[in-house]
Amino acid sequence: MRRTARKPPLADADSKIGTGRQTAQFSIRKARAGDLPAVVKMSSGVNEIENYPGQRMKAEDFKHFVSGDGATMLVAVAPHGRNGEKEVVGYVTIYRSENYFYLPYAVTRKGWRRRGIGDALLREVEKLAKDEKVEYILMSVYIYNSSVHSFLRARGYVPSKKLVQYSKIISGKGRK
Repeated sequence: MRRTARKPPLADADSKIGTGRQTAQFSIRKARAGDLPAVVKMSSGVNEIENYPGQRMKAEDFKHFVSGDGATMLVAVAPHGRNGEKEVVGYVTIYRSENYFYLPYAVTRKGWRRRGIGDALLREVEKLAKDEKVEYILMSVYIYNSSVHSFLRARGYVPSKKLVQYSKIISGKGRK
């Protein structure tokens, strides 16, 4: 079934979403343990792990998102190569709190950006939030990441006027 960028894709359903010349065919599903190496590789461009400055991401950092302990990961997978094998091209992680979802990580693989993948992942999170009757969705975005700020504002998200994050580097090995 053909979907447009205005309609949310269904989990595990194929989607064809895009604008202009760039169209991507992909599906959204819950992550599996076998997806974690691709997630880690995709995350290597992330400057630092939240609350752990200077550390590189590892598969263990994401295991709890596939085990279900109050956390979930959704992945976007797309056909790859001639054999049609699927590859992870984007993901979002979700922590469930009492009345909200917190999304610490959302990444679309370079070369796959601006094809509707991030939008589809976010719409699936919003659908899940409605199903689970949470009140709001909270995300942290680096101040310098203006493209993500624009992306979120275009989808109705607003910056918090009450929340400021702080961190303190103890070992001296992290970013200053």
